Amino acid sequence: MSKPTLSKMDHRKAEDVQYLVQPRGPGKSWVFRMVTPLALLGLPNPRDGKRLGKEIKRGLATRHLPDARKRRDILLGDLRQLEAQQGDKGAFSLPSAFEWREAIAADAAANPDDAHGRLEMLLHGKLQAAAARGFPVDQLRRFSRVATGKGYPLERALAEYIEARRPGNPSQFKPISQSTVDNLKTAAKHLRAFLRDTDNTVCLEDLTPEASRRFRVEYLPRLTGRRNPHGMAAKTVEKNITLLAGVWIWAGDVGKTPKRYGNPWVFQSGIKRTAKAAQSREDFKPQEAAKLLAASLRGTRQGDLLRLAFATGCRIDEIATLKTDQVRVDGSGFRIARGKNANALRFVPVVADAQTLLAARVAAHGASGRLFCQRRSKNRPRGGAKAGHFLARLSPPGGRSPSGGLKRALRFSMGSGRRFGPDFARACSSRHSSRGC
Repeated sequence: MSKPTLSKMDHRKAEDVQYLVQPRGPGKSWVFRMVTPLALLGLPNPRDGKRLGKEIKRGLATRHLPDARKRRDILLGDLRQLEAQQGDKGAFSLPSAFEWREAIAADAAANPDDAHGRLEMLLHGKLQAAAARGFPVDQLRRFSRVATGKGYPLERALAEYIEARRPGNPSQFKPISQSTVDNLKTAAKHLRAFLRDTDNTVCLEDLTPEASRRFRVEYLPRLTGRRNPHGMAAKTVEKNITLLAGVWIWAGDVGKTPKRYGNPWVFQSGIKRTAKAAQSREDFKPQEAAKLLAASLRGTRQGDLLRLAFATGCRIDEIATLKTDQVRVDGSGFRIARGKNANALRFVPVVADAQTLLAARVAAHGASGRLFCQRRSKNRPRGGAKAGHFLARLSPPGGRSPSGGLKRALRFSMGSGRRFGPDFARACSSRHSSRGC
């Protein structure tokens, strides 16, 4: 039985209008409309850079359906390519590289006569297909080096090096302090940025002597920030290089890198760099100390931190991290249990004007176990906000100290209530406020 002839309306229904709508009605301009794939939610739109929401809408600037289809297909192609790249990011991540590494090693051990390696050939095909889809070739090359056992990733080497240098390590390596670990992680972050390592797959072997030279001579000295608006100081550059070189030396000693690779951080002696001129710090004058104390009331977290820093000369982070069991109940002093080095472990007596302040905080916050409660940061959900953040708001441009402002001056102040004169004592005894903690 023959089928009836389709009407004009039926033909229109059979036409390809997927993801195409005319929100203003028939005869008006076509619009591309599509539910955003889950893998693309929140990513920048390749067309305009705006983050993709739950739905993708884009005007096609044409009333002609064939033209609208062509423009839709171009948009779909861009989105499908972006979606494939997001899938490749998981497939070519560092954990995936180590899974391939273990599988290839096990396959080689089970099939010693297989010269080419079945799994290596399979991996090679996947890498070629990802490169054809537009995945960055540098990242694929790094992934391949880790997966085939020809490179050791910096991310893992750094974690193992820090573990190997912990106090009481079985290899009897000289331990490094937590501040050194933090500085090392910062130096590694600078190196990854220099090598454009966005997926943490850069290997120790990827760093050549020429690349390390450019990192030391060109990249770091030009690195600017809030604390170094004119570029990184020469001594800070050398500190970063020394910290990073330790990782490569350790990797060679324990066999993480082949002996033929050597150490890329060995440089020829060159022209000496001049250090910044020594800058002297001045003690706060009584009227200056009074102004700072008046800006932050006693009883607030900021005000009490500031007063105890002036009264004891301790570093601001040493005071901010005090636990109540480190403080004497009468407020006559406290014990520093952790500091920058071994010499920082000490008992600190407190002058009479600040003893009442310390005792009041113990009485108010003893149940929490901390002398100063830690405020949570949305960027650091498991840790408190840095103790010295509020100091930036009190610091004038350049600070009282030529080498870093109020925060730096407080860290190195040698305090006693008498030293700052009667203004300091009166400010410490100012009215109590219950604001903050």
